[in-house]
Amino acid sequence: MKLIKIIHCLILIYFSCSVAAALENLVKQKSHASSTEVMKALLNVEEMLEDNLSEYVKELKSKLDLTQRALDKFRDEANRMSNDFEAYLSNPLSSFALIRHQQQDWHKWALFMEQRIGQEHIAFAHHMRSRLPTAVDLTEATRNIETLITFYQLHPKDLANGILLSHSQPDSALNSLDCYALGIFNYMKKEYSKAEVWFNISLTLYDKSDEDKYNVYDFSEKHIHKWLGVLLVRRREHSLGVWHLNQAKDILDYDDEMISLAIIKGHCSASFQRPTHLHCRYNYWMTPFLRIAPLKLEELSLDPLIVLYHKAIYNSEIETLLKRQEFNLISGKDNMDRTIHERVADMSGLNLDRSEVLSVINNDNNGHFQLQEDAPETTERPQDRIATVLFYLEDVELVGATIFPRLNLTIKPEKGTALLWHNLESCGSSHPKALYAACPVISSSKYVLTKQIYNLDQMFINPCQAHCTNS
Repeated sequence: MKLIKIIHCLILIYFSCSVAAALENLVKQKSHASSTEVMKALLNVEEMLEDNLSEYVKELKSKLDLTQRALDKFRDEANRMSNDFEAYLSNPLSSFALIRHQQQDWHKWALFMEQRIGQEHIAFAHHMRSRLPTAVDLTEATRNIETLITFYQLHPKDLANGILLSHSQPDSALNSLDCYALGIFNYMKKEYSKAEVWFNISLTLYDKSDEDKYNVYDFSEKHIHKWLGVLLVRRREHSLGVWHLNQAKDILDYDDEMISLAIIKGHCSASFQRPTHLHCRYNYWMTPFLRIAPLKLEELSLDPLIVLYHKAIYNSEIETLLKRQEFNLISGKDNMDRTIHERVADMSGLNLDRSEVLSVINNDNNGHFQLQEDAPETTERPQDRIATVLFYLEDVELVGATIFPRLNLTIKPEKGTALLWHNLESCGSSHPKALYAACPVISSSKYVLTKQIYNLDQMFINPCQAHCTNS
């Protein structure tokens, strides 16, 4: 029995090796990057796809030409009618022709405009995908380029310009998208220095006049900046890395921990940044009380609304709040709390009937060192927060700022000021630009007083919310 089991295992091992070898041979046979004959076949495929695209263009042009000719005729007729309006309409034949045209023809044109063009050519393009190189082929071709560079000590910039071993072949020069792909390949292999070279070349070759074409490929200058920023941050070159990430902020995934951390570090080390197109003024219109006791506000953003109120809380109130914090006393509904509560209502113009209680927080040297939003619902808090108010109870000697990376805002805490911002769009969904973080302090504590305001309580203030559209 033991002998039979051994023989059985040997057969399985032999069979597994044979299958592996067969698969390896199959890959080699189908590899576009290692076979000249297959490369010739690819040229044939390229010609077929180009011919198919050419026919598709002809069909598009045919519809466009027909539409343009009809439009020219319609406009000529409209101009003729405008030149002698009364004579035109007094003629029953002209009146009939206009009514018939509008009742029948425009409906037909609407149907014609809805017709999808080139379905046969689109189907052919999808069918040909099975004959195109695979991701494995691209990886092998990319590896071959890197092997040439290493073995012959070539410079990527020369290859990008079509120079191979001192022989210039401009027709073989690489474009921005080619160099970007080589950068991605090296980044995935953790060859960050090589990836940086290729990304920088891609950035140099990027032609803004081709952006319409790049959009088809889901490629833009921002994608290059994004990966340059990511790899520079990985190499702890935060300053330059954050600069590149800021160029790509519209496409960044802020849920990526590394990107988020890099952005926060960059903004936390920045000076207080104020927008130049906004201004300071007194708020005397939000509630009737403000007409006799207006509050000084500084506009920081209009979308979402972010304002900084100056002298928003008295020193005596701050001292009471800090003593309460020192002795772990729970915030109550005493006169001072009610006064601050009413002041927040004046500042925001919102209903605070069921808002969260005032909360004193000591950020000390930790802070919320991650991007967060105050809007989303949770199990503990089944309502969206429409707005947040943050009173700064102390001056902070070093850093400790509140930052909004997507707005390029860095706000330094100043004792007595209050920062108010909206977390939701007008339709009620989370505002993508309301992401914020609190930077850690170095040599002191940072006490803040917070007040969260619910969206549901504003149903009579803002009863009709706009419909959110997917961006």
